Amino acid sequence: GKQEGATLVTGGRRLVGEAYARGWFHEPTIFGDVTPSMRIAQEEIFGPVVSVIPFKDEDEAVRIANDSTYGLGGASLALAKRIRTGVVWINNGINFLDAPFGGFKQSGLGREGGRFGMEEYTELQQIAWRA
Repeated sequence: GKQEGATLVTGGRRLVGEAYARGWFHEPTIFGDVTPSMRIAQEEIFGPVVSVIPFKDEDEAVRIANDSTYGLGGASLALAKRIRTGVVWINNGINFLDAPFGGFKQSGLGREGGRFGMEEYTELQQIAWRA
């Protein structure tokens, strides 16, 4: 992010100490001055990283959110039907076990959970004969 011009607002350091000796543990990290074309805005970072991207209005926010090859989850009540993500969380980040969960675009294929998740493990067959 820093190499592309984003500002490291806080965090970004590897945690040290005996409890963190095994693995790659990093502080929660916030980047500011992020543009939609930057790598940290376009790729899924599975870590405690937030990229803050300013926008002028809802239409620009939707365009920025949808201009990605990924779409696992989002969080906006006002824009829920306009953003292309597999799930939209409002005031939480909890998935219901009986509801489908999965992403759009390159954030996954298929669904887990509920009837839709079970259908991943079934094979439909059509048998037709002339009477």
